[in-house]
Amino acid sequence: MTAHRLRTIGLRTLQASGALLIAGLMTGCGQAAQTGKVITEPASNPQPPAAALELQPPAELPQPPATETPSSPESTAAQAPPETPKQQASKVTRCHTSMLTGSLQNPEAGAGQRYAELTLTNSSGETCTLYGYGGLQLVDASGRALPTDAKRTPNPGPSLIRLAPGESASATLHWTAVPHEGEPTDGPCAPTAARLEVIPPDETDPLSVTWNSGPVCGFGSIDGTAYHR
Repeated sequence: MTAHRLRTIGLRTLQASGALLIAGLMTGCGQAAQTGKVITEPASNPQPPAAALELQPPAELPQPPATETPSSPESTAAQAPPETPKQQASKVTRCHTSMLTGSLQNPEAGAGQRYAELTLTNSSGETCTLYGYGGLQLVDASGRALPTDAKRTPNPGPSLIRLAPGESASATLHWTAVPHEGEPTDGPCAPTAARLEVIPPDETDPLSVTWNSGPVCGFGSIDGTAYHR
């Protein structure tokens, strides 16, 4: 085979290879056009998903604990229930028997009826209180108890009395000098007392008061109010 013939065969072979290469490239481009996919170089800075770009709500800041607004003294006083006399009395020492002296004052007599004020005076050096009724017992000169029937009358009734040193409170006493059935009528209706033993409210020890108001008829019946001014 001549050299010219060999060159002709090589040139044809080269042309055939180039045609095959061009046909392959055209086929790849056609497939890419059909699928819509374009091969590109990957981005150097990939973006995060869209969900990651959404703004997150700010975290709630801790709130200070709620505090109650202190009420004014006026509002507190308006809401507080009124104190009872016993509660008020508990703030000051009760008048004990040892802190008091007694006497019968302002005696009155008329139409067989007798009245007097049984007065208790604070003889101590501190303020104290009286509240309510007390006890009574008539005794003779030898200290023997005589018939006594102490009864409470409602007017005036109990009220808290604050006694500063030297101040006084009284209970109004009433009794009769008219003999009752079963009592002597030709002389004194009952033995005449020399003293009245007085027990202050809420106390147990008595104090002695001079009695100079004659016999108490009705078997020693004496009506007495609560202590008052």
